Amino acid sequence: MENLGIDGKLLLAQMINFVLFFILVKQFMVKPFTSFLNQERKNEEEKNRMLEKLKKSEEAGIEAERKMKEKMKKEFDVLFVEAKKEAATMRADLIKQAEIDALEIKDKNKKLLEEEKNLLYREVKDKIIKTSLMIVESTLKDSLDESARKKVTGAIIKNYEGNVKLN
Repeated sequence: MENLGIDGKLLLAQMINFVLFFILVKQFMVKPFTSFLNQERKNEEEKNRMLEKLKKSEEAGIEAERKMKEKMKKEFDVLFVEAKKEAATMRADLIKQAEIDALEIKDKNKKLLEEEKNLLYREVKDKIIKTSLMIVESTLKDSLDESARKKVTGAIIKNYEGNVKLN
């Protein structure tokens, strides 16, 4: 091999250097780099799994919120309907009470009117009797004596007590 210009010892030394270099590079460079790459892959996979979990939990949260809103809306609608019914019942009760009060006031006023009518009737009756008595006394004063006047006056009073009507 020396004829070809290849030195055997140098070639052996270079092969040993290459093997040593290969072992050193593999041991101190390739292994840490591969373990680093593997760790990065695992981290990326873990990150993707966590993102998926986060998306699922976010979707579940949104779904739970939507269901809660629907539930609250249903409860609100039920409460609103109940409140409307209660308001209608209260309104009906108030109307009934107002009608009862109005009837009581009407009856009370009717009684007061009747009492006032009776009072006016008595007053008018008294005035008619007094006026009649004055007329009788003034006209009959000269023509009749005292006892005849009393008889005529008594008869007039008896006749007019039941006959005077004011409507």
